[in-house]
Amino acid sequence: MSSVSNCSDLSHAEKLYYRDRIREARYSALADAEGFESICFALEALGLRLNRKQGDMGRYREELKSLSSRSSTLEHLPVNGQGYHSSFDALYHAVSSARNDAMHTGVYARSVTQKAMELCIGLEEALMADLDKHGVVADYMVKSPISVQPWRPVAHARQLMLMHSISYLPIRIESDWLVLSETAVLRYLGLIGRTYNGPESHARKERLGTPILNARPRLQLSPAALLVETAPLEDLMAKLPGENSTGIWLVLDDLEDTTRRNLVGVITPFDLL
Repeated sequence: MSSVSNCSDLSHAEKLYYRDRIREARYSALADAEGFESICFALEALGLRLNRKQGDMGRYREELKSLSSRSSTLEHLPVNGQGYHSSFDALYHAVSSARNDAMHTGVYARSVTQKAMELCIGLEEALMADLDKHGVVADYMVKSPISVQPWRPVAHARQLMLMHSISYLPIRIESDWLVLSETAVLRYLGLIGRTYNGPESHARKERLGTPILNARPRLQLSPAALLVETAPLEDLMAKLPGENSTGIWLVLDDLEDTTRRNLVGVITPFDLL
């Protein structure tokens, strides 16, 4: 069986699985500038699936190169991108060579990690190339999203945003879904009272301790843009800003049944890039 047929042989679920695994490895490497082994493990897992024989990264090169031909980032831009993008061959050689090198520290490791992340972005694009034509929201949404309950204090919402580096928090009040943004939290708290013993610190502490529901209307909650997970991507594209001013869509299991309307995911323009 040829490499091309192997790539085409991946099921829809497999493409999503390997995309997510490579993406998670890329995020892991982003958090550790000297740690790219997680990317190597993800690439080897995909290579093993395509080649169907256990080996090292060198063994999987042809299968992954065939897959990379579906990525404009790895196939077209290195030729026509005026030197801003590296080819699959250059990136894969750097990563596979470093995979066998014991020196994984310092400037060398950081440089290789950058190349590994660039390779990941291209392969993620390649895996999704065929799915984009008939894609649905569930293929791209972030599952098990972080949300906040209205009885929680504002301080809890602020902490969630800072801990997880997120700009929006879904919040359900009765049957309605709303969005709390970092901008709304900043407007509500302001810059005053940040000094612990400052003259206005008491007011800030009171605001932080106020339940979100009670902080309204001073704390602004925005109406959420809603989708179901089976919605085609065209529906989402039709709601790009300004209709969706918050920059985030909440994905529910049902839009009509008010006894359900459970949050199953979130999706942003970033997830579709």
